[in-house]
Amino acid sequence: MRTKRTLLLAASLSLLVACGDAADPTPEAAEQSTVEPATVAPEAPPAAAAEATASPTASAMALAAESSSLSFTARKNEEADVVGTFTAMSGSMAVPDGDLSKASGSIEIAWVGGIDTGNAARDSSLTTVFFGALDATTPKGAISLNSLEVETPRLEVGASTSGNAFVDVGAGVAMAGLAIPVSVTRDAADKYSIRLPEGAEVSIEKLGMSERKATLMKVCNHKSVGDAVKIAGAFVFGQ
Repeated sequence: MRTKRTLLLAASLSLLVACGDAADPTPEAAEQSTVEPATVAPEAPPAAAAEATASPTASAMALAAESSSLSFTARKNEEADVVGTFTAMSGSMAVPDGDLSKASGSIEIAWVGGIDTGNAARDSSLTTVFFGALDATTPKGAISLNSLEVETPRLEVGASTSGNAFVDVGAGVAMAGLAIPVSVTRDAADKYSIRLPEGAEVSIEKLGMSERKATLMKVCNHKSVGDAVKIAGAFVFGQ
C-alpha cells in the first residue's frame, strides 16, 4: 500500500541520518531493523557553562577620596618646613584573586584647587608657579602602583601586612621609580587600606621640576628649597 511505502521510506531516512551511513538501506532492512532511542547528555545550564570557562577577574575598587589623604613636607631656606595636603584625588586599584602580589592601580592628583598649606598666598604661588605651570603637559599628578611586595599576599578580612609598594610618580617631565614602605589592611572583602607608616621621599629634580622650583624660589624670595620632599598618606580603595 502507498501508506506503508511512505512509512518505510521515512524509516530509511531516519536510519541514514542516525548512523551516518552513505549507503541507501533497502525497505526490507529498514522493516526488520529496530531503532534504539539515542541517549543525549543533558546540556549544562548556561550559568554552569559560563563558570567553567570564565577566568578569574578582578573588579576595580575606586579610591574613597573622603577617607584618603596625601601630604607633603618641603624644606625652605634650610630651616623651615612647609607642610601641605593634596585635597583632590581620584583613582582605582585591582587585586586579582585577592592576591596582593598581583595588585595594580593608580591615583590622580589635581593640582589646581587641590592644594592646602594653610596659607592662601602660598597655595596660590604653588598652584600658579609650581604645579599650575604643568597644566599644558601634565594637568594632573599620577602615582602608578606597579607591584606590592608584602609579607602576606593573601589577607583575611581584618588582617594586615607590611612590605613595599613599587610605584612610579609622575609630575613634570620625568618619572621616578620608588620603593615606598607600606602597611596594607583588608577592611572588607572588596576594601583595602594602604598606609605609609614611615613616609617616603621624592626628588624634585628626578620629577623634572627643577626649573619650576627655581621660578618658585624667585617669586617667593626664598634663599633655598630642598630637593627632597617627604610624603605621607593613606589610601582607601573599596567598591
